[in-house]
Amino acid sequence: MDAQRKQIILKEINFWKENRMLPEQYCNYLLSIYSEGESKDNSNKFGYHKLWALLGVIPLFIIPLVTYLLYFTELSLNLQILIFPIIFLLLIISSVLLTYKKLIWRHFSYVVIAIICLELIVEWVGSITNLSPIILGCILFANCLIWIVIGFLKKLTYFIYSGVSLIIFYIIFLLFTM
Repeated sequence: MDAQRKQIILKEINFWKENRMLPEQYCNYLLSIYSEGESKDNSNKFGYHKLWALLGVIPLFIIPLVTYLLYFTELSLNLQILIFPIIFLLLIISSVLLTYKKLIWRHFSYVVIAIICLELIVEWVGSITNLSPIILGCILFANCLIWIVIGFLKKLTYFIYSGVSLIIFYIIFLLFTM
């Protein structure tokens, strides 16, 4: 096979791989066949996948950090106003980048953003009012409805399941405490 035709085929296979028209394993197999083992594919380098995986796993470490900063430290309100929007902005940037690359890690960012939003709303309302079980229930119910709506709009079933299950658990909690 002449070199020009081989280059056309390799470009087409790389296009399929980038646009996920075929599974990655098939594309890698075809690339190794047509390049005769001399693949020039840069996306399989060790650091590339590690960087995206690290960007996807970092949000899991932010939940304990935010919980620690909210409940176990005596930060002033001004310092909290400075720290939490920065953390929230980093989470949103992470989820946007991971969504743009269509990586599975983006779901970690979505879940972490939802949990931190719930945590910050409960803390904020608790600092303004006396956090009674009824007010907490209203916050949880509103947040669960938002999760369910997001789940239906974005077709994220884990948001639907978590919203519905949290509403059910709260109703059961109310039944047994009254």
